[in-house]
Amino acid sequence: MVHKDTLFSVIGIDPGIATTGFAILKKDKDNITVLKYGTIETAKGIHLGKRLKTIYLSIKNILEEYPVDFVAIEKIFFNTNLKTVVSVSEARGIILLAAEEYGKKVYEYTPLEAKKNILGNGRATKQEIQISLKQILNLEKIPKPDDAADAIAIALCHIYSYNYLVEAEDD
Repeated sequence: MVHKDTLFSVIGIDPGIATTGFAILKKDKDNITVLKYGTIETAKGIHLGKRLKTIYLSIKNILEEYPVDFVAIEKIFFNTNLKTVVSVSEARGIILLAAEEYGKKVYEYTPLEAKKNILGNGRATKQEIQISLKQILNLEKIPKPDDAADAIAIALCHIYSYNYLVEAEDD
């Protein structure tokens, strides 16, 4: 069993073709610190291959600058817009490739799992989650934009799930 004095860091990622949110969180004993968060943005008029390359190189740069222990990424959930699902899947694919190149273990969480893990309510609104993130992580302001806040939530979900996951892997 992992004790609460465990030290590790995680990057949370909310994948998207136009905007990919990311957040690096560090857990040290009972303290959770946000080291950095933001977005990777690609322009709409650019060829898909170039947009994917931008996301891929940006993730690699972040993994170089912040050698995290884990990657937590948002799982794709069914969406009525098939085009969105396909483009998010493509972005996820190159993010997973970058994680693999850096030897990072990847964990996947749905938005519902993250909301339930953080607030105990899988149907919480984005605003409720953002207010909770500000309070839980002692941030000066509510994290914005939404994609970056979602990435923080995914990373925090992983931190909250960590002991359970390690125990399950040990079985």
